Amino acid sequence: MTSTLRIQKMFTDLYNGQPWSCINLLDIIKDLTAEQAAQQPIQNANSIWQLVQHCVGWKQNVLRKLNGEIFTSPEDNYLSKPADTSTLAWQTLLKDLEKTEVDWQAFLTGLDEAALNAPYAPSKGEFTVYEVIQGLLHHDNYHYGQIVMLKKLL
Repeated sequence: MTSTLRIQKMFTDLYNGQPWSCINLLDIIKDLTAEQAAQQPIQNANSIWQLVQHCVGWKQNVLRKLNGEIFTSPEDNYLSKPADTSTLAWQTLLKDLEKTEVDWQAFLTGLDEAALNAPYAPSKGEFTVYEVIQGLLHHDNYHYGQIVMLKKLL
């Protein structure tokens, strides 16, 4: 199995499969209402909504940069409180999450194995594309654990 296929499997597993950590995002959030997702059971901590929004934002951010876009990441780090916490807004975020997963799968399908060793341009050569993609997967898994804990507090 090639590295790109392994990475694709890890993306799929973390989203709705069987990851090594035994938690995938869809199973965690499938029964949450918009009201629950927006709650902050820990004062001054992020809500589930904010963490999902953050993970979606970072996945989109990295993918756009891998595709050559040059832009400055937002100061809020995709963690701002949602202005609209309606059911429709929650469903829109979940659709954005799904689209981001589809976009990543398409990108990885077309990614040449050798490109994984290329420098990740925004890091000015400090990291390779492979390291950034792996970091993104670790990043998501970390936040999914936070979401599990927050959900238990609801």
